[in-house]
Amino acid sequence: MTDFGAYVALQEMFTELNHAVGEFEEDPRVTAEEALAHFSLPGGHIEPLLPDDEEFEVAHEPISEIYDWDDPWPISYGIDGSTTRSLQFSNGLLVGASVAKLGVSGESDHADLANQATTTLVAHLNEEEFSLSDIDTASLDIPEGIDAHLFQFPPCERTSRLEEYVVEVSRTYAEGRHAFEMASEIDGPLFIDGPLYPNPAFGWMLFEQVGEGPRRMTEIWPEMVSNILQNYVKTVEMMHRRDLPIVGITKTSGSAVALDALETKIEAADVDGSVPLPWTNDHQLFNDALFTMEDKHGNRGSLISYTPWLLQTKQTVRGTPVVPFETFDIELEHGDAREYQRAFFYARTPMTDNVMRIEAPYMLVREKPTRDRIQRKLLVELAQQQKEPRAITHADEMARITRGDRNNLRRLLGSVRALEDYNEKRGFRDMEAE
Repeated sequence: MTDFGAYVALQEMFTELNHAVGEFEEDPRVTAEEALAHFSLPGGHIEPLLPDDEEFEVAHEPISEIYDWDDPWPISYGIDGSTTRSLQFSNGLLVGASVAKLGVSGESDHADLANQATTTLVAHLNEEEFSLSDIDTASLDIPEGIDAHLFQFPPCERTSRLEEYVVEVSRTYAEGRHAFEMASEIDGPLFIDGPLYPNPAFGWMLFEQVGEGPRRMTEIWPEMVSNILQNYVKTVEMMHRRDLPIVGITKTSGSAVALDALETKIEAADVDGSVPLPWTNDHQLFNDALFTMEDKHGNRGSLISYTPWLLQTKQTVRGTPVVPFETFDIELEHGDAREYQRAFFYARTPMTDNVMRIEAPYMLVREKPTRDRIQRKLLVELAQQQKEPRAITHADEMARITRGDRNNLRRLLGSVRALEDYNEKRGFRDMEAE
């Protein structure tokens, strides 16, 4: 428990902070909904997917009504992965292992797909003589329906992010490969737990495209970065061919791309900027915009709030605008990289106060009827679940690697002494998302 004297000091400081915030709230300030209306202005590399005569504004719909909407796709699927995180050993060995699974929601004829999995193991030992090339995964005693991949992370100069790289490669390869393998089998929407394209590999690609920033991963193992992203791109293309949605759902993010776009639009249009935008990231902005007091106290019952669709046409990296995938070593079946850019909208569920960014590739939402159907599907799921779609929840439950699993796998490497960091020994790492 916090020392009594220290706690009293914290109380005093928080009380004074409350006074300061209260005085600020009384000052004239732009509301979040007013700020969102500026998305209709040109510039900023984000544009609304709306007819010219429609304004960009938040919608608030009663859960009781959405719950009874017709579901465009009553069967849906979700992809999620889990990782051991980094396993470290006394001889310098780093290991990351991951499992990706498919969750199924609804009365599907393909429910047995949930029994399949993709597993990866990535190992790094900075010794030229160390090699995994003699290991043939086809000769291992792998259960039926499990696709196993074993990779050796290349020898390289020391970097403080190596531990992170090993784990991220393991997880994103497993998830992307499993998504692609399942895309040809399923008969409903595919929900990805997280962004449409995985943040680690997507970021590595962007820095490589602009030729600056942290490019270590694309220097150490460029073919793996391409392979990870190629799996996701091929999955998007497969779902497009089958006329089925693929959707990424992000629950938390520190990104400020929408906020930056708004500020750019406002500056370029010479809109009165005497009252600055007070938010520091997109999550704050949309949380504020989607909140309404009628949510809990209105006569319409609990409300789900959501925005129209937006399309991000370019990313700005170190001040340089770049179109993702346009100049990267990856095959695009549709040729034009714009087709693969992320369109997105935000939605808020009142019971849990969750704000989610929901993404889909532009090629799937270019036409308004399809765009509306996909949004309708997500809103029905949110009304029913009050959190991410049921298929993602099922995938998470089946893929999760527990602390006990992690310790058992660590002990299998008995030829070298395992190392645990202080936070892991105290169980702090178990509080982190898998």
